[in-house]
Amino acid sequence: MLYSAAMGGVRRATWKQFMPFLGLNVLVSTLTILLVLAIFGRGPKLPTLPPTPTFDVSARLASAIPTATATLPPSPTPVTYTVKPGDSLGAIALELDISVESLMAANGLANPDALAVGQVLVIPEVEGSATDVPESDDAAASPTEEGAPQVVIRGAYERGDLQTEFVYLENVGGVATMLGWTLDDGEGNVFAFPSFTLYNGGGVNVYTRAGTNSVINLYWGFDQPLWTPGKQITLRDEAGASHSQFLVPSG
Repeated sequence: MLYSAAMGGVRRATWKQFMPFLGLNVLVSTLTILLVLAIFGRGPKLPTLPPTPTFDVSARLASAIPTATATLPPSPTPVTYTVKPGDSLGAIALELDISVESLMAANGLANPDALAVGQVLVIPEVEGSATDVPESDDAAASPTEEGAPQVVIRGAYERGDLQTEFVYLENVGGVATMLGWTLDDGEGNVFAFPSFTLYNGGGVNVYTRAGTNSVINLYWGFDQPLWTPGKQITLRDEAGASHSQFLVPSG
């Protein structure tokens, strides 16, 4: 009976008895994983692909659109005038309705008498003339090459300044031989023309101040301005007959 009881008894294993096996299993697994990683790490490495370039779509679109460029207007062609025989700077300025000073400045002239036939002058774009002087009663006369001379007073300009003050005369008739003709201010001051010929369409400036006469400029010889408002300028021929009159305006 005692034998039977001893033979039929079974003892259960505890968790402490399995710990060595578990530790061994973990160790083997770890070594296996390390071995596999070591083997595959020695193989050829895959090539590194360059990064795919990125595009700024908005920048590409902006560069494709043409940039608006301001179109500059073409430079205007300068207006020029070619000096003809009998021309004077004052006559040209009067004809083109600009001041003598503007004409001199545009062409770099220091002397208004320094003109040559054939010289090309640049005409500045200036609104109005420096002195607003009405024309004489004879201003509407048109040049006619034949017949008696018809010299008219076109006006008195740059008044009040002795250095620039002048009276401009123009011949709209036949050739005028002006030796003996006179210009007076109605107050006893008389300018006698020297030997001087004024052709059809030609003009001459009679300056108040002293100077050296030329084919386009004559000089009275006064030492102070002459043409004050209210004075009447009269042009007479060698016989004393009045050919033209001009009343100096105010202002």
